[in-house]
Amino acid sequence: MKAYFVKLGCYDVFTNMAVDEYLYKNIKEPVLRFYEFSKPSVTLGYNQRYGSRFNMDFIESSSIPITRRLTGGRAVFHDGDLTYSISSDFEFFTQGGNSLDMVSRYKKISDVFYQGFKSMGMNIDLNENKSMKPFSSNCFDTSSIYEITVKDFKILGSAQVFSERGFLQQGTILVKNGVYNPSDLYGENLQKNIENLTGMVYNIKDMANGLYSAFFEMFNYEWEEINVSAADANVAELVEFYKNSDWIKRV
Repeated sequence: MKAYFVKLGCYDVFTNMAVDEYLYKNIKEPVLRFYEFSKPSVTLGYNQRYGSRFNMDFIESSSIPITRRLTGGRAVFHDGDLTYSISSDFEFFTQGGNSLDMVSRYKKISDVFYQGFKSMGMNIDLNENKSMKPFSSNCFDTSSIYEITVKDFKILGSAQVFSERGFLQQGTILVKNGVYNPSDLYGENLQKNIENLTGMVYNIKDMANGLYSAFFEMFNYEWEEINVSAADANVAELVEFYKNSDWIKRV
């Protein structure tokens, strides 16, 4: 079975979301992508209320770009992180010949990250319980089922959207300190990153390459690199959509 990957890239928040949506809606085979953000940015979950329980004054005064994701969950401050997406039609994402439900998809993908981080020498845990705080705006406040933790701190958060055809899962790995303190956005610092927790320094490009290798090894596909240009007319149209205030402020 053929699958695709997109090499580690770095775009603004609007382009990153546009490329993920383009891949999700236009390629039926599995597509894996790791990426960074060209400047600190914020993404909101699909159903998250705009401006609720995080500091909009900070976002506006610091000219921090903000948009809304297709996937659910809560706000993510992209600053010192490594982000990924994986999309696929259901017929290609199976186990034992059967399509996986949402929780099973989470687990299958989390198992790859678990093994990938283990191969980097990290002492990590895979959370087996659902434990969400309903009134927190921060995606990394608490860990949900099948999310990766270090010393009980969530370091990888993921969310999905799906249709009759297939699904898109996006997730963010907290790697290092960024330009800002997360408390500037959330009002209190409820998250720690991998470097804080392990005392080790990690190169984001090397981490991405290691995680690509983990996916290539654990998913028995014929992997092939593809390129997606931000200049493509379809991607450029989606970029404008993600800049639209009606979309960003829809909830």
